[in-house]
Amino acid sequence: MTSLFERWEKTDPRAWTTEAVEGWLEKEFRAYEIPLAAISSADYRNDEEVREDLIYKLYTITHPDVLQRLYSADEKAMKDCGPEAYEDYWKSLFLDQDRRSGAATVRSALPNASWLAYNLLTIQHALGQRTSVVLEREGGQVTGAKVYGMSDYLSTFLVAVTGFREAGADERNYYSMVTGDVNDIGFNWYLESLARHGMI
Repeated sequence: MTSLFERWEKTDPRAWTTEAVEGWLEKEFRAYEIPLAAISSADYRNDEEVREDLIYKLYTITHPDVLQRLYSADEKAMKDCGPEAYEDYWKSLFLDQDRRSGAATVRSALPNASWLAYNLLTIQHALGQRTSVVLEREGGQVTGAKVYGMSDYLSTFLVAVTGFREAGADERNYYSMVTGDVNDIGFNWYLESLARHGMI
């Protein structure tokens, strides 16, 4: 960790601007913007990995060739749930499952279009047909991001370009860091992410 810290001190990388992060997502991964409301506000509010008041854009990636290179072999294996589970995911959009008998019945109605969009999004994330990224901004810089649909490569790159929020005096958790403290787990992960992506 000492050598990574020394490399970090020499380069002192900065958070990327919003335009740079958005351009990178669009160019490298053929990402495109979708409405923030595609993920429910309750999910954002209850997610410790995002700061709801700072989120400003939601990008999604659906191109099959891009997704193939975005996922590691282990991630692909995890998303390959088998034909029965695959079919059950899709049935869940239109069928209600009786928990006692296990019987499925056709939904009498879908709650609303946003419910359908959200559930479609989460099913595609689980099956490896889509990965999405919500971005946070402060001023003109991206200062946080969350990946939906598991991609270690994408997650670590976003940590490298944004870092973690600075930990408060009483806050020590995985989603914050004490910049410059080599004993801080969040700062260590930031350094490792920078090194993995050739930024230090």
